Amino acid sequence: MKKTIWPAAATLAGFLAYFILRALPAGRFHEQGFRNLLAFCYALLGMTTVRACSYLIFDILYLKRTGREAPGLLKIMFSLVCYSVLVMLIFGLVLKYDVTGLVATSAAVSVVIGLALQDTLGNFFAGASLHIEQPFKIKDSIRFAGQTGEVETVSWRSTTIRTQHNSLLSFPNSLLAKEPIEVFPYEGLHRHSVSFSAPCSVSPQSVITLAKKALLNLPNVSYEAQPTVELSGFGQSSIDYVALFWVKDYMKVGDTSARLKERLWYAFYRENISMPFPTRHILLNKIKPEDDQCRTGAHYRSAIEGVSIFKPLTSVEKDALLTNSRVRLFAPGEFMVRSGEAGDSMFIIGRGRAEVRVCSNGVHSTIAVLKKGNFFGEMSLFSGEPRNADVVAAEESEVLEIGKLGIEKLLRENAMLAKAFSRTVTERLAALEEHAGQVRRREQIRVEEGKFLERIKRFFNLG
Repeated sequence: MKKTIWPAAATLAGFLAYFILRALPAGRFHEQGFRNLLAFCYALLGMTTVRACSYLIFDILYLKRTGREAPGLLKIMFSLVCYSVLVMLIFGLVLKYDVTGLVATSAAVSVVIGLALQDTLGNFFAGASLHIEQPFKIKDSIRFAGQTGEVETVSWRSTTIRTQHNSLLSFPNSLLAKEPIEVFPYEGLHRHSVSFSAPCSVSPQSVITLAKKALLNLPNVSYEAQPTVELSGFGQSSIDYVALFWVKDYMKVGDTSARLKERLWYAFYRENISMPFPTRHILLNKIKPEDDQCRTGAHYRSAIEGVSIFKPLTSVEKDALLTNSRVRLFAPGEFMVRSGEAGDSMFIIGRGRAEVRVCSNGVHSTIAVLKKGNFFGEMSLFSGEPRNADVVAAEESEVLEIGKLGIEKLLRENAMLAKAFSRTVTERLAALEEHAGQVRRREQIRVEEGKFLERIKRFFNLG
């Protein structure tokens, strides 16, 4: 609005001067001088009117209707048309010039210029249409002519995008106006899919559950819409699945897909699920599962020796416990256990690091870092208690998972182990509480030991 103040003031001053000069005695000024002054006044009036109309149309009405600023190119074109009409009117009506010849000459010149600059003018008007319609904006991602990139600039001649390889591509606006464009609005939700296969021997529900867990906490994935995993078909040697998820930044779809495939590999590896592929092979030597487990978990034998809870076990029982346990591998940032989940196993870290996290008033904080030889989850193993904290792999981590079935077998073979386990677990908890400043009396420890023994018997259905 400020741009209309000084033309309006100049217009008032010009008309005031014109009327004052007209009021003076005749003969002071030539009639042509008055016409020139009047033409100047009308030019100022026209400038004021054009600027006021531009402000009303684009800065008020257009902004209110569309919710965004009008393109600068549209404002310039509006001003050029209005000023052209204004000049023609002033020359014809005020200065009394014959504009017929000027119009004819301008038309002829326009035809010549139009033919000579056909492509340039095509790009110009295509750019004008893009500015008016605005099918995409700066920072939106578009796919055009087999290329995908983020819109950086939209000029009167061309549109420039930045690809995932950080290179710049410029497309003529006339080409964009003719061909279909796929637009991915900035910070909008865009669905993407990743296809994968699993062996026919594994149930679809197991695979879908594993894939959904792999989708959790992936960078750039939006959970405003729930990710899904669907069975998409049956291959010659596999069942085909597709994971569907939503992303905000479309330019990071490739990185997100790669991270999901990595998570799927780790999830399949932990569950001993082989990636299917159409090949033929001859099995020369069949490895027994227990032999393979002994090879992969050999270094966990010494780890079990270092766990105070398993001190009541004999050497043979510890070997049996290792045989009935399994080694699991977790990707960086993946949850090993989640707070509130049901559990019936404990873990010993053989490689890597893990963070123990708790949530207080909606804020997640790390309270401990577990390293090689540390263990967690013993309360869930012996009593089936829900997990009381999140444990997240800080780096690629390998753990030995000791499950309920392995412990149950030992308890049924040795009736005294239940009491020994309850005593050992209770004393360990008391030592931890003492370290935290909470000292229990011996009588309280014995009461807790008895209660915990009853929970072990109920959990394992011991007589």
